[in-house]
Parts: sequence; structure tokens; C-alpha cells
Amino acid sequence: MKLYLDNGYADMSAIRHCGYNAIFVYGGRATGKTYGSLKMVVEENEKFIYMRRTQAQCDLISKPEFSPFKSLNNDGICSIGCKPLSKYAAGFYEQEIDENGNVEYVGEPYGFSCARSAISNMRGFDASDVTLLIYDEFIPEKHERPIKNEGAALLNAYETINRNRELKGAKPLTLLCLANANNLANPIFAELKLIDKVTKMSAKGQTQLFDN
Repeated sequence: MKLYLDNGYADMSAIRHCGYNAIFVYGGRATGKTYGSLKMVVEENEKFIYMRRTQAQCDLISKPEFSPFKSLNNDGICSIGCKPLSKYAAGFYEQEIDENGNVEYVGEPYGFSCARSAISNMRGFDASDVTLLIYDEFIPEKHERPIKNEGAALLNAYETINRNRELKGAKPLTLLCLANANNLANPIFAELKLIDKVTKMSAKGQTQLFDN
């Protein structure tokens, strides 16, 4: 599978459409993981949830100067802003900014943002039209506080959003996890028993693994 575009950035569309329901992309900084994923959902009109580990992180990215869409907006690819919908969730909308700097959000949301830690508070949330869950920075940096049972909590969050949609004949939710390679022995890989596999990949210089 092609991993990179001609400009050297990660080919997130090819990676997303690899045919697997759980995809983990980790590596060096500034390789286009988040940028490419958000560019993909805009261009392919895919309804998504953009998830971070904590509510504090989600509150921060709801501000224009810290928005994950800031670079895409600056590059003229889109004009997307973040509008709070509740205490625990926000929506990403097309934004129109007038000459006085006032922002109006128009149309239906492209997707939503929420914290992994807040999913349990959103059980009434209907995400049946969401086809992609982007979990950004799933590997915490060393200074970040650990979250109890973090791996199991991610699986519970997935089930809450997915809601057994396969039983209704629909495709399952795709989980796309993105991170810098800060710690291969992280809680998510531990829960999924992937630590030995990714450690061996690193030792061999292997860049992709398809694990059934």
C-alpha cells in the first residue's frame, strides 16, 4: 500500500481506505497525519468525529488559534470553524466571516469533536451517520497524566459510537488513531496486545503491518 504522497506527506486517504476497521498511524512529527486526515474528510464529504484524550484538549482546539483546521483554512482548502454544541461536544461547520470579524456558522456540520473521557456522558448522542472516528494524539506525551483503564475506555467509546450498526446491514465505524511515536508501550497498544508486534516492526524497520 502506498503510504506517502509525492510531496512526502502521509497519504491518509489511501491509508483510511485500506479495508481495515482499526487503523493506527504513528511516527514523526509534521508528516501530515492530522492535516491529511482532515483534508480527506472535507474532500470526500465523510462525516466524522475528531476525538482527543481529555476535555481540556478539546476545549483548547475549539478556539480558532488552536483549531485542527487552522492550517487547512490558511491554505485555502476550506473555511471551517468550531461551534460548541454542549458541555462535551462541538461541531465543525462552514464559517462565514464578515468585514467586522463576526463569524456565522452555516449548513450541517462536517463532523464533531469530543474528548475520549466524555463519551460516557454522551450516550444519547446519535452518531449513526458518522463513519470515521479520528482519535488524534492517542499516545500521550511523557508529561501527560495517565488515564485509568485507558485502552478499555477507547473500546467502550468505539462501541458507544458504533452501536452495533453491522446488525442493521451497515458498515462498521472506522477507527483511525494518529500519534507521534512517543511511547510504543502505550495503553492502547497494551489493551490490544500490539506492543510486541510494533516493537518488532520498529527493530526491523518495517513501516506497515496488516494484522487480522
